[in-house]
Amino acid sequence: MMKPKDNLALAKANRPIHILLAGLAGVSLLVYVLACSTAFSPDDRQVLYPSFDPQSGALSIALYHRDTGRSEQIFSSIGTHTDTNLHSASLRAAWLPDGKHILVAEAEAHDGLSLFVVPRGGKEPIRHLASQKWDDAETALEFPFAVSGTKVFLNDQHNLTRVDWVTGEVLVNTNPIAALPGGDGKTILGWRELPNNGGGEFGMIDPETLAFQPQLTLTNQTGEGTFPAFDPRSHEVMLVTGTGTNLELQILRDGVKKFSRPIARLGCEVKVAGPWLDLGPKKDRVFTAYTSKADGQTNSECGLLEIPLDAKPLRFTPLFQMQSDDFNSLMAQPSLSHDGRTWAISSAWLGASKKSALRPEDCALFLVQVDRSRPKLTKVPIALPAVQDDGLK
Repeated sequence: MMKPKDNLALAKANRPIHILLAGLAGVSLLVYVLACSTAFSPDDRQVLYPSFDPQSGALSIALYHRDTGRSEQIFSSIGTHTDTNLHSASLRAAWLPDGKHILVAEAEAHDGLSLFVVPRGGKEPIRHLASQKWDDAETALEFPFAVSGTKVFLNDQHNLTRVDWVTGEVLVNTNPIAALPGGDGKTILGWRELPNNGGGEFGMIDPETLAFQPQLTLTNQTGEGTFPAFDPRSHEVMLVTGTGTNLELQILRDGVKKFSRPIARLGCEVKVAGPWLDLGPKKDRVFTAYTSKADGQTNSECGLLEIPLDAKPLRFTPLFQMQSDDFNSLMAQPSLSHDGRTWAISSAWLGASKKSALRPEDCALFLVQVDRSRPKLTKVPIALPAVQDDGLK
């Protein structure tokens, strides 16, 4: 089975990548989809999460300090106001491996992407790397950033681009390979789609040459909106299959099923809201987001789903209510702390729509401490932008 720190090393990959990217293009809240990921600092003491600028209402990045229980705004996008979005900027933030810098990427319009390196705890200036041209800039922000030393790997619909955040050097590989984080700040994993709907290949990407070395072929179809997680050391893949009431967690090794269990809840419709799957530090359970709607109800419950890798019952930890079943799982990008003790998710994207499906009091960063018999919840409120003249919320 997977090793204790595989929640860090698991590669998050999707069904054929062009299917995912095409789906993103039709999401009306795309500007918020890509910014709603959370990220723990290397020492797990701080958490990056999406927020809104209190003055302009623009999308921003906030930093929560777990020792003091306070948050600060560290980056704000100016963006542009439109009829469908409060501000049309797309942001994603992540910690660089040294724990002293934060990488912020901002998609500008359709084909521009800027990278900013924000220092923490020092007197360095913010670095701004010149905007790069892309087929579709937002796709560079869809996956968690893959980083090797000072090199950041960014995905486009048709290219893989490597940017050195210190020197600004850019290298482009025109083969459609998706770069995925290896979890150690050095290793770069990859996914390549096979032709004729033949599935895809997981493998390793050489950080220097961008050459791809395939290791495992996956032909299984994953559940709607979920991505497999790949461990290159054991050649294991963890994925959710099926649709509707037939969801199942599976673990495959070298293409052979080693474990499976159904995902169901009595009297409720359950969806894995992922898209990420994280393996717990004791290798005994998998963490993901879920939505659940009881029979005859209109509101959906959203929260943390723990799937034990044995016969123990599923554990559902409800976090907030959603007043609609129009839930796009690509928007929910939670994270597990490096020590595997805390799981985090933000609901900010749900409160940013023109017709909000979220109560204002449910717009928050949620931290769930999972290393106890009854999970402990910390809720960090996120203030919604002021109501605009045209009625946007």
